[in-house]
Amino acid sequence: MLRLLSLMLLLAPLPALALSCVPYGVTNAYQEAVQAEDGYVPVLGTLDFDADLLPDTDPSVQVVPTDPVTSIPATFKGEALAVRGVDRPFETDVVLEVECIGPWCPQIQPGPVLGFLRQTTHSYALRTDACGGFLFGRPSEAQVDQLRDCLAGRDCVPMGLR
Repeated sequence: MLRLLSLMLLLAPLPALALSCVPYGVTNAYQEAVQAEDGYVPVLGTLDFDADLLPDTDPSVQVVPTDPVTSIPATFKGEALAVRGVDRPFETDVVLEVECIGPWCPQIQPGPVLGFLRQTTHSYALRTDACGGFLFGRPSEAQVDQLRDCLAGRDCVPMGLR
């Protein structure tokens, strides 16, 4: 019976498949950024880009983008968040890296963001994907407070480990 059920699941139509992500939040992104070889700048402000350049997908029919990562020119304007709580004005061009996982792509819009800009040779990049990444659109006060706690060396336990 178990083999029959397994076979039925394998033969199920693709639209029945769904993406399942582990819990991921600001504290996860912070810990990932701190442990990375690349340098990251935590930021809070506004991200502006042409939303028409986002990958066009429809998970209900399993349409997969031809390239798993779409690079979109963007502009960030706001503040770079600092360890001592003294934020500084920060404005820069950014390459928004939108990574799809199969047919699932992040649903993002221009506007308020909390994020971690990766320093590149000539500019900054901001990566996001269907399960997390370094971009949090329309951040809540709780998310901003979590990041400030992390920066100050206070409680910064990643989601899923609490």
